Amino acid sequence: MPGEIVLRTLRHVWECLRPLNVPVAVAGGIALSAWKHIRATRDIDLLLAADEEHLPELLGALAASGMRLKRPLPAVQIGQFDVIQLLYEPPESLMDVQVDLLLARSPYHLQAVQRRILARLPELDFEVAVLTCEDLILHKLLAGRIIDRADAAALLRINRRSLDLDYLTAWTARLSLARELAEVWGEALPNEPLPGGTN
Repeated sequence: MPGEIVLRTLRHVWECLRPLNVPVAVAGGIALSAWKHIRATRDIDLLLAADEEHLPELLGALAASGMRLKRPLPAVQIGQFDVIQLLYEPPESLMDVQVDLLLARSPYHLQAVQRRILARLPELDFEVAVLTCEDLILHKLLAGRIIDRADAAALLRINRRSLDLDYLTAWTARLSLARELAEVWGEALPNEPLPGGTN
């Protein structure tokens, strides 16, 4: 479960971004709880589709709200993303929370932002946009760490009956993730073959 300080930071960032009308979705550990998989997380990942020319306005608004860059621009490259890393210290918390702005550039990531849905996360009293379950699984498969694969398996297991498997398998093929999906599916649902798959 995200800690109270992380949730306060999410509220703060969300209220800063809302007036800017930037397409943005919560990704990463916090978004898992929208899909019934809850685990501890200490930072915030936001996937956003912001044009290069609008980034100064966006960063200016966040800086005016008390957020600061973790390192000088330009954005750092982490996996497939250009990432702008910010730090925020909520009032009276005496600790920083890291906020990673994952800049959507590829056709897939731009589509994932467009498919975002509104959700009310546990212990949060307002709605935020989150990645769909299928896109969160793809996001985790792209990240590829052990914890991300475990998250993807949990999402598959918990949400199996509501998943759009045609969408999921089509994008894993296009993103060269078909083998990874088959492996994680086998971990999550060992007694059920992946529809259209080889396991």
